[in-house]
Amino acid sequence: MPTSLRHSTVHSQTPDFLATTPRLSPALIRALSPFDLLIVPGLFGSDDDHWQSIWEDVFRGHGLSIKRVEQDDWSHPTRTDWQTRLEQTLQASRRPVLLIGHSLGAILSVHHGATHPTSAVAGALLVAPADGEESTGPDAARLASFLPLPDKRLPFPSTVIFSQNDPWLAPARAHHLAKKWGASLLDAGYVGHIGNNSGVDHWPLGLNALHSLALTCHAGQMPAHA
Repeated sequence: MPTSLRHSTVHSQTPDFLATTPRLSPALIRALSPFDLLIVPGLFGSDDDHWQSIWEDVFRGHGLSIKRVEQDDWSHPTRTDWQTRLEQTLQASRRPVLLIGHSLGAILSVHHGATHPTSAVAGALLVAPADGEESTGPDAARLASFLPLPDKRLPFPSTVIFSQNDPWLAPARAHHLAKKWGASLLDAGYVGHIGNNSGVDHWPLGLNALHSLALTCHAGQMPAHA
C-alpha cells in the first residue's frame, strides 16, 4: 500500500510496493487502469531521459492508456495556445483523466482546473510547478502569459511535489500554493527541478504519489491539506 499523502507533507522515501526496476506492481496497474493518463510537459518539453518520457514508455508497455500533450512551440509558450492544445487532447479522452504535469505543465494543469471545473480531469500530479511569480531565473519572462497563478482550490484531487533545491519553486512557496489549491504536498528531497537533468530515472517516489492520487480519485474524496 502506498504512503498516504492526504494529510501532511511527506518526506522522500522509496516506497515499499515498488521494485527498483521500472516494472509496475499489480496494485499500481489496477489503480491506474480506469484512467486515461495524460503527460503534460513544461517549458522546452521533456526529453527521452525525463521521468515523464520514461513513465510514458513504461505505462504503455503495461497496457495502460497514456498520451502526451504536444505543443507547437515549446520555447515560447502562451497560455492561450498551450491551454487550447491541452483541451483538444482532453476531448479525445473517453475515461476520467489523470494529469501528470511537470513545471509549466503543472501550472497549465492548474489553470485548466481553475477555468474548467467540470472537465474530464479526475486528478492531477503537479510536479515542481514553475513559480513565475517569484522565480528570477533567465527564462522566467517566458512564463508571463501564465500569470497570475490561480489561487483557488482545484475542483479535483491533486498532489504538489516539490524539491528542496528547485530554482523554480522555493519550498515555502510550494506550501503556499498547495494550500491555496487544496493539494496534498510531497517533499522529494534535493533533486533540483525534477526535470530533464534530475537523474531520477523512473522515479519511484513519483510513482508512489501517483498511486496514492489514483486511490484518492477512486474514493471520490478531496485530499485534506494540513
